[in-house]
Amino acid sequence: MSARRAVVVTGATSGIGRAIALRFARDGAGVIVSGRNAERGAAVAEACREAGGDARFVATDLADPASVEALAGAAREAFGPADVLVNSGGVLQSGTRVLDQDLEEDEALWRTNYRGTLLACQAFGRMMRDEGRGAILNVGSLASFAPLSLPAYTPGKHAVLALTQMLAAELGPHGVRVNAVAPGYTISDGLKAKIAAGERNPEAILATTALRAFVKPEEVAEAAEFLCSGRAAAITGVTLPVDAGWLVQAPYASYLQGNPIREG
Repeated sequence: MSARRAVVVTGATSGIGRAIALRFARDGAGVIVSGRNAERGAAVAEACREAGGDARFVATDLADPASVEALAGAAREAFGPADVLVNSGGVLQSGTRVLDQDLEEDEALWRTNYRGTLLACQAFGRMMRDEGRGAILNVGSLASFAPLSLPAYTPGKHAVLALTQMLAAELGPHGVRVNAVAPGYTISDGLKAKIAAGERNPEAILATTALRAFVKPEEVAEAAEFLCSGRAAAITGVTLPVDAGWLVQAPYASYLQGNPIREG
């Protein structure tokens, strides 16, 4: 069993989760890389070791309570009680209308995006409570704050925000902090592919942000590491947007259309 800082990252086989796993590895952490794709997971674990940490891949289905409990056991066996849990696992959705929402898709997204986060928070939260220390970081979304046209995904991310707040109050007396990040348009492999296929308009996306910029996975990872570090010792119950200013640009631009600023 190692004295390294023990970090568990779900959804770590790609995108934001991968960037977060690598960020902790660069600080020498022992990282549990969790996800469903064994080939990608093994590659991320190897990248974490090359970055200076230690790592193990543990195949996990967040929709299966037994699988999440097995993850907690495997993490403890590998590196001891978890110091940090990052809940980055989730399923995306294409835009649709509430009245057209398929119920099977709705069920699948809730089981993974919200209940999977809940299950991991329960399994590792009990461990951290008993140890009297730890930090949990959930991954929300702009959909945690705004009514995006994703009627299965958006309510789930609203629920993750509420879960983060409730857990912060519940676990705070035990020395455990619980926060979240809410990434904006992140220039991941998936978004790059959609742009290349003509399914997303990058110029239109950039215009919706105050900084006229995409978010990089590594920028989300920096925010995640900060919130889980001693530098954020007095911060709990917060969901931090990492969105290049999307949440401020949208209402500002909408208001300006009907109430233009008149120069002079």
